Amino acid sequence: MISRMAKLIVCGCSLSSDSVDLPGTGYGHQTAQRLGWDVEILARPGCSNGGIRIQIDEALRQQPDFVIVAPTFCDRVEIPAATGRGYDKTAGIDNVNYGTNSYRMICENITTLVGNYNNPYRVGEIDKNTQEAIRQYINYMYDVNWKRQQDEWIIRDGIMQLFYAGIPFLLVAGPLWNTGNIRQAMPKVIEDQYLTMNYRETTDYAITNWPFEGIDPGYHGSPIGQEYLAEIYANKIRNWQYTS
Repeated sequence: MISRMAKLIVCGCSLSSDSVDLPGTGYGHQTAQRLGWDVEILARPGCSNGGIRIQIDEALRQQPDFVIVAPTFCDRVEIPAATGRGYDKTAGIDNVNYGTNSYRMICENITTLVGNYNNPYRVGEIDKNTQEAIRQYINYMYDVNWKRQQDEWIIRDGIMQLFYAGIPFLLVAGPLWNTGNIRQAMPKVIEDQYLTMNYRETTDYAITNWPFEGIDPGYHGSPIGQEYLAEIYANKIRNWQYTS
């Protein structure tokens, strides 16, 4: 009988992604390496919280041994990939645009969508009508506080789904909830061990204290900061295994 290697899944945006130029240096790969685990990085630069929620669904489908969830900023939206081609629950992770998959949705920063900038995670530009619609949405309909509230509900639901599925996870404080309010944002059944309530355990701390030099690797900091986070997260997972 062949034993299965333990697996870590990482959900998030660029702050939790791996590097194209320096592959294997992101904290997800580094954490798994320290544990001797397999890893799948679902985190993708520019991803929205809606996209991250879909990543969580993929983690629920795979039933890994541990999941790291790092929510992102609320200035990102989800739009259909094309007319008549939008969200389909049965498509699973292929609802999120990774650039190399047959994606159904575009999860992206509203600024880059309005500018119609080149994006490696979607094929070509969005059409002019969609670009104008997003511009009008920002000018007349976008409410940052309401969008943040919606994103909080979206991610909180994913966290509760992981909890009730019995999948161990770590929710990393950052753009959506900081270390000062993440405890209050979660129901009491989510114990402290599921949360990073110490700023020194966050991606923001790592990229602030170990900034990148030259070209951004993709995760907005130095590989040294990623190694720092990996040590912390690997120890948390080891302690989780020991106490569970």
